[in-house]
Amino acid sequence: MSDTIWAKSPDALHRRGQTSLETPLESLDGYLTPADRFFVCNVTETQRIDPATYRLEIHGDAVAEPVTLTLEHLAAMPRHTVRSYLECAGNQRKLFGALQGQYVERTEGGEDVPWVLGGVGMAEWSGPRLRDVLALAGPCETMRWVAPLGLDIDNPECPIEIPMPVEKALHEDTILALTMNGAPLPADHGFPVRAIVPGWIGTYSVKWVGRITASAQEIRNYRTDEYYVIDGVTVTRQNVKSSLALPFPATMGPGPKRIHGYARSPDRPMRSVEWSANGGQSWQSADIISPNEPYGWVRFAFAWTATPGEHSLMTRATDEAGETQPVTCPFNPGTLLFNAIIAHPVTVAA
Repeated sequence: MSDTIWAKSPDALHRRGQTSLETPLESLDGYLTPADRFFVCNVTETQRIDPATYRLEIHGDAVAEPVTLTLEHLAAMPRHTVRSYLECAGNQRKLFGALQGQYVERTEGGEDVPWVLGGVGMAEWSGPRLRDVLALAGPCETMRWVAPLGLDIDNPECPIEIPMPVEKALHEDTILALTMNGAPLPADHGFPVRAIVPGWIGTYSVKWVGRITASAQEIRNYRTDEYYVIDGVTVTRQNVKSSLALPFPATMGPGPKRIHGYARSPDRPMRSVEWSANGGQSWQSADIISPNEPYGWVRFAFAWTATPGEHSLMTRATDEAGETQPVTCPFNPGTLLFNAIIAHPVTVAA
């Protein structure tokens, strides 16, 4: 596989499928994920876009007049900063099979990205609010749908034009990000402009945005009509999850350990993270050792004495509204939104 698919080196990440990279959570030791270890979900190779010739078009039947903006125009606008995790809706899909014995055979269109735990990352994003950018074109009262289009227009799946209802598009925390963790967006993460739609599955945070359509009519797309769908309903919001920052499965030596992991809720702080080493018969509180913000994940940790043998470590996250992880996750053919309590296998060598 050619490394030119990505702009960054893939060496510190796991290759998934032909074009995607997964973060080894065990390689992280902080709240924000460094760009060089942030997962990459690509359908084709990373786009390399010249900032000097970049243009963003805003058009549609729900704006008064189409406008075209340069990167300089966008950079001069007031910026809004959001700290938000991004997670592919298919993250942890391998666990449907590994933990629940549920598999799906793809007869056409190739395999889904075989994410385990690391199709997720946390960053600080900054750029103009999408609603402020739309305002430059004179939005009409009839506007009901807004669809950013990525410039990876040659991808074989479909145009990456992901529509969202106007309420989400105009939300104060939906932005067109120009920076990631205080630096210009890396190419693998959408340079020069990407959408950030906090709390929703990653596909809505379109990379390399080159056009935005504002419409009075519903805009549909293969991804929202057929792919990111459970029981006939388009998937938008994420769900509550927690996972350990260990290889899956993990191997370690015996003795006292400090185990850490990451828990997240789409748009609420966490109320608690608990852990169990006895199959969920009893639970103990883990320590939250990071900021605890509405769109962010939290880093948690707990002390465990590893004894020789085979073990399963389990974690359970609950957000401040009481939404918690289920014991099992209902299967769906898209293998999306797996958020069951994970029995993480750990072998402790003698």
